[in-house]
Formats: sequence, structure tokens, C-alpha cells
Amino acid sequence: MSNEANTQRRGFLRLALGGLGGLAAFFASVPFVKSFLPSAKARALGDPVVVDIGKIAPGEVHAYLYRGAPILVLHRTKKMLAELTTTDAEVLDNESEDPAYVDRRTRSINPDYLVVRGICTHLGCVPQMQDEQHGKAIVGDWWPGGFICPCHLSGYDYAGRVIRGPAPRNLPVPAYHFIGPTRLVIGEAAKPT
Repeated sequence: MSNEANTQRRGFLRLALGGLGGLAAFFASVPFVKSFLPSAKARALGDPVVVDIGKIAPGEVHAYLYRGAPILVLHRTKKMLAELTTTDAEVLDNESEDPAYVDRRTRSINPDYLVVRGICTHLGCVPQMQDEQHGKAIVGDWWPGGFICPCHLSGYDYAGRVIRGPAPRNLPVPAYHFIGPTRLVIGEAAKPT
């Protein structure tokens, strides 16, 4: 065999072995790269949650878990909705923007139901609903009703607006929409029509 043929053969072998080595490195790295992808459990935690709110009586609040955080759904009474006008002047956070699909005054799609992320904007405790009578015993005679954080007594009205510090911001409204009169999807905003 001539030198030229040996050189060509060696070049082909180098190229073939380099290609096989690159292919082996690619397949060996697949499990490593896949380890960076979220698990099925983590993907499921991010999926929207469908809840039936039909059993929430007027004046009651229920908590639902979404992405590891409580989402509070309050079925407001006519009296609770009327109280919102009395707390307008007390609101400490007029800068926070709510999603465009909620009514600015009630902070909801359907005024009968308030849907907010139930984590105090001060230090992350879960505010508890307190009616007018019980709340007055906790924070004073001025209390109109709403949510009180048990840690530092921050107060939120029936629209989740902060009306007593030290909490600096309103309870955030998550992405949500209705898929029926009593069925709610949390974690997905309504598609524009």
C-alpha cells in the first residue's frame, strides 16, 4: 500500500473515531442534561387548578393550594361589598396594579367572589378573615371587617386591599377565570375575546 493510501486511511479512521467519540459523548450527556428539566411532580405543581366554589356559603372563605401558596376565595355578601366604599379612604396601597380583567373597585371578575393570594405582603403569614365584631377586639373599634394577619396585625379589607400596616401592598390577585357559575380555574387568566 502506498503512503498516500495509508494517509487517507488514517484520516478516515481519525474522522470516523472522532465522530463516534462525539456521538458517544452526546448520548452520555443526555441523562445529565435531563436532570436539569423539572420533574413530573414539579410540572404538575405549576398546572392550573380547577376548583368548585359552589359550596362556599356567603360570608365564608376557603383556601385552595396553588404552586405551594394558599389562594383565598371569599364569597362576599351584599354587606361586605357595601363595606368597600367605607374603606376606600383607608387603603394604603394605591400603586399596585391589578390584572386588567378584574374590576378595579371590587378587585374581582365576579363581585360576589374575591380571589387573592393569601400571603401577607409584610412577612408572608396567612391572613385570617375576621368579621367586624371579632376584628374590633383584635385591632380596634375602627375595624370594618376583612382579613387580619395574625403575626403583626396587618389588615386587609373585603377586596384584599391593605388598610392597616405594616403590610405595604394589597394581597395580589392571581391569574384566574370562571368556566361556569361555580367552577374556577386558578393559575390561568381568561383568554381575551
